[in-house]
Amino acid sequence: MRTARQSPVPIQWSIIGAANIPSLTMLINPANLDTSYSQLINETRTLGGFAYEYWGEQLTTLSATGKTAMFVDAESGLTNKDQRATESYQYFMSLLNIYKNNGKGYQTSFTEKTSKALRANPNKLISLGYVIMIFDKVQYDGYFESFSFTEDASMPFNLEYSFTFKVMRIIGQKQLNKDIL
Repeated sequence: MRTARQSPVPIQWSIIGAANIPSLTMLINPANLDTSYSQLINETRTLGGFAYEYWGEQLTTLSATGKTAMFVDAESGLTNKDQRATESYQYFMSLLNIYKNNGKGYQTSFTEKTSKALRANPNKLISLGYVIMIFDKVQYDGYFESFSFTEDASMPFNLEYSFTFKVMRIIGQKQLNKDIL
C-alpha cells in the first residue's frame, strides 16, 4: 500500500485508442493504492481425490480510495454551492470521464457514405483501447472495473472516491531490493 506522503509524484491518466479524452494529472493522489495478485487455480473433485489445474495468475488489481481537493472558488472561497465551477471539481469530472470512456472509441462523425445501420446507432463502438495509469515511474495499462464517489455531509467541500483498476500490462516495474532476498 502506498500513500501520498510516501510518493509525492502525482498519478497521471491517459487513454490509448480512438477516444478523444485529454490526459489528466491528479491534483491529490489517492489516500491508498492497494495492489493484489491472485493465482488462477481450478480445483476438481475426482474419484481418486482432487485434481488441481494451475493456469497462472489473474490480472493484477489496483484498488484506491481518496478525496478530491477542496472546492475553492476564486471569488467566494470554500464553496459547495458553486462546486461545479471549481478547478478541483473539473479535475474530478475529467477522471470520471476517463472511467466512463475506459478506452472505447465511438463513431462521432457521419458522412453521406455512412451506412444507414451506423446512422441508426450513433453510439456504435468502433475501437477499443485501454487506460494508462502512470505512478511512481511505473506504467499500468488496463481498464477500470468499478468507480464510485460519495459526498459526505461531515466534509462538505470535497468528494470521496474509490476505484478498482484491472492491469493488463506493467511497464517499468521496480526491481526488488537484493538485500532483502
